[in-house]
Amino acid sequence: MPTVIKGFNGTVLVTSVGMFGTGAGWGVPLPGHTLSLTVGGIESKPMFINGELQNKEHLCLTVTFDHDIVDGAPAARFIQRLAALVQEGAGLDDCP
Repeated sequence: MPTVIKGFNGTVLVTSVGMFGTGAGWGVPLPGHTLSLTVGGIESKPMFINGELQNKEHLCLTVTFDHDIVDGAPAARFIQRLAALVQEGAGLDDCP
């Protein structure tokens, strides 16, 4: 049965609930994929940078895993790496 479901649905779900609104927003996807990324809204929040309070944009991103397939430690490492890549804007230099 899992092979049939994978054939129809795939392994990874990426959806965006924040692209049509403004401000922060979180989404919680229905289970059914090994990995689900739900992109929410972007919100400006204050944070300290070099001891100075500045407004920075924060992306609301929900990442869910099927814990029957993915163990917590690799999932945590994936989320750490994903967050680092998003924060540095990896790959955006290649965009036209």
